[in-house]
Amino acid sequence: MHSSAIPQFLCIRGHELGPLPASPAVTGQPRWLPRWAVSARRVATAAFAALVLMLASGCSFLEAAGEVTLGAKEKIPRVTTDLKWPSANQLLGDALASSLGTAKAPEGLPSSLSQASLAHIQGLMTIDGECRRSVLVPVVESKVQDTQLRNLHFELINCYDPQQRCIERCAGFRGMKMEVRIEFQLLNEKNAKTIKQTLSDQTSPDAIAQVRAQFFKLNYFEAKKGGASGEITSITKLFANSELGLASAGGGDDTSIVSQRYIGKISPTTPQRFEIDPKADFTKKTKQAVLSAQTKWIEIYQRIDIPQQNLYAITLGGGGVELDFQPEFVISALAIAKSAL
Repeated sequence: MHSSAIPQFLCIRGHELGPLPASPAVTGQPRWLPRWAVSARRVATAAFAALVLMLASGCSFLEAAGEVTLGAKEKIPRVTTDLKWPSANQLLGDALASSLGTAKAPEGLPSSLSQASLAHIQGLMTIDGECRRSVLVPVVESKVQDTQLRNLHFELINCYDPQQRCIERCAGFRGMKMEVRIEFQLLNEKNAKTIKQTLSDQTSPDAIAQVRAQFFKLNYFEAKKGGASGEITSITKLFANSELGLASAGGGDDTSIVSQRYIGKISPTTPQRFEIDPKADFTKKTKQAVLSAQTKWIEIYQRIDIPQQNLYAITLGGGGVELDFQPEFVISALAIAKSAL
């Protein structure tokens, strides 16, 4: 499209959306026009003038000014944590730990559950008739103390149970499944108001063009065997599959963001952005919270499949996930202008 044609067409990402309406004539203020109507007309005229200015400046200006990203500068909290998983003692509790030192104990089980592999834990669960075990940890353990994180829910599922008691969760998989959920305050009262100031009372959810997250780090780890205190090693390669996603607090609208195949591309020097499905219920609820300037807690969840042959290589003691990402809201300046017309 030539620049001379731009005033007649709305150009976004190279697509023509159709001719613009003719510019309304601006006349003097009639004496009978109410004050509220004059004010509304001025707002509409200013919005239309801004829109024409963007069009007259060409597509490159639209690309630069048509969208505004709200993130770190607007104090949208960044998730930076080395989230620790619960220990085997926390997960199994006294009932299953009672098998230690008895004939029920799996062969080769260490004297302390802190050194027990997932294979040993699977053996204890099988002997005691457990196909799943979960624990809630209200206080999150992390090197980075973040009051915006709370209530770690950890679940382990035995998918090698001879009785197939968790067959509906395992769906033919053999090994152990892990699900971790942690609550995170995405919007507090202050940053919700900051975002709201960028919008108007007439703004529709469509003005929030994207809800997305920029990832700087995503790495699953455990304490390095024989290493110094605090030394870790990555265990991501031992997974058959994994996914990280978001949901509203309480769940029910889980939306996957990062699958296993993308984890290796994420690093502090090569951050990756992932858009959250715009059609997902979670996205719709989040947009509504933004428009209403509401505080919002969400859940960050991780689902991990560990195949049977890799269970001896992983322990829960000292294990967890290094996580660093910045939530972002992309606002359409054009949609805001249109809502004011």
